Amino acid sequence: MARSTSKSKSKQPDKKQKHATFKPDLVPYKVKVLKPNPKYDPIVVSFPRGLPFALQKSNLDKPHNYSTPKFTWNKLKPNSDRGRRLIGEDDTCIYTAESSGRPDGRLLQHYIVKVNKTKKTMTFVPTAEGKRIFALEQHVKAYKPDVTAAASIAMGGTSNGDDNSNLPTAKDRVNMLVESFGSKKKQKVMASRKANVVNINKVVGAGDVMMESVVGQKGAISEKNREMLLDGSKVVDTVDAALLQARRNVMPPFDEKATEPSSVFSPQLMAESNAWAQISRIVDKVIKSAQEESTDSTSTEWITNLLGRGGKSKKTYIPDSISELLHNLDPIHKKSHHSQVKTVFFLFLLMRFQHKISNRKRINGDYNECLRQTRTPAEVGARLLELFMTPMESGGESGYACTSAHLDKLHTYILVLYVIASGKDMKVSSVNQLLKDIKLDEKRGAMIYREAGFTVKKNGSGDVGVSLSVPLTFPPPKRGKRS
Repeated sequence: MARSTSKSKSKQPDKKQKHATFKPDLVPYKVKVLKPNPKYDPIVVSFPRGLPFALQKSNLDKPHNYSTPKFTWNKLKPNSDRGRRLIGEDDTCIYTAESSGRPDGRLLQHYIVKVNKTKKTMTFVPTAEGKRIFALEQHVKAYKPDVTAAASIAMGGTSNGDDNSNLPTAKDRVNMLVESFGSKKKQKVMASRKANVVNINKVVGAGDVMMESVVGQKGAISEKNREMLLDGSKVVDTVDAALLQARRNVMPPFDEKATEPSSVFSPQLMAESNAWAQISRIVDKVIKSAQEESTDSTSTEWITNLLGRGGKSKKTYIPDSISELLHNLDPIHKKSHHSQVKTVFFLFLLMRFQHKISNRKRINGDYNECLRQTRTPAEVGARLLELFMTPMESGGESGYACTSAHLDKLHTYILVLYVIASGKDMKVSSVNQLLKDIKLDEKRGAMIYREAGFTVKKNGSGDVGVSLSVPLTFPPPKRGKRS
């Protein structure tokens, strides 16, 4: 008996030492939740196009000549308390966002928390419009002719203050003529050109990708015409330049000087940095979860987790061509398939977006509502609205519309991405199922592939096969029939 007692006493210190834990001193905080007050509730905003230059963190403590945007908060309609409009303005841009004030059934609420460490209190302040984050759309202000600069050029000076040259350039002469004698329409064209000039050092979040895109587009015109464009004193081949611009408006970014077919097109440049980063995060998370849970090498549960549970009786739209591509990949055991899965997932989001707008060709609502209706992640949805739709207002309703030109561009992106997702050899034996999924006839699909530089062949069984070779060549322009 004494022996058993000694054993129990000897084990007690070890047990206490094993389960000993450190308990930090917890300081209680008093929580207070304020009631909504439309007159004083703060407004939560976002800048999808990037922060204004004056608000960027790196420029807050530096001297600069850029003004800070000033905002006004007004009713959407003078005779109604429902809906608000936010308008901001600085020296160069106007920022606008609005909320209809209609509830959408979500329980989500946004609060701003103020913590007072001295008094040990936490105050939850409700934001204006409850669950709304105002995404500010950016617009460049109207173009103002610089007649003073034009007069100095006419006297023999230059517009850029360069002392090494006293003669005006061809661009300076054009600007001078338009500013002095041009119509309002021509001045709007000059304003559009001026607004499209981007300083790559001030682009937020996409500097590297944009620079790669510009470098990749360098070979999209003959070297002779490129030199003519750089030198304004020479005549440009207008037919070649017009065809180049038309292809750039419809086709994804391409490199005409690529030495391998897989280097001609890049899905990263199609999506741009923000959207591609979000696609990568989603795919990497699904693959990592599948690697931790799956023990069966033939399991396809990761495909369901990535795309959702679709089918004829389900709401999720999953094209057969996407399922076929993913079932041929094994990212769980082959790391080389990861980038291919990301390309397929990007293609899936494009096809789901095309399926959504295939009937009405438009989406109604404010910017946030239109993003939600794209059925894609926010970063991807913003990219899709930018590429394949245009803002519109009709009958008091705002939204986005997909024109026939935008629809052709969307079809081109889908067809090219499908070949990229099929493998590095850029060859597909049959695109019939893809054309069936996006409801595009074979003749139209073959024409789009040929205009993008692909070779199209149809075998005896009716399968339409496509392939891409280098150097990249485009078909000559079609001449209309003589009347």
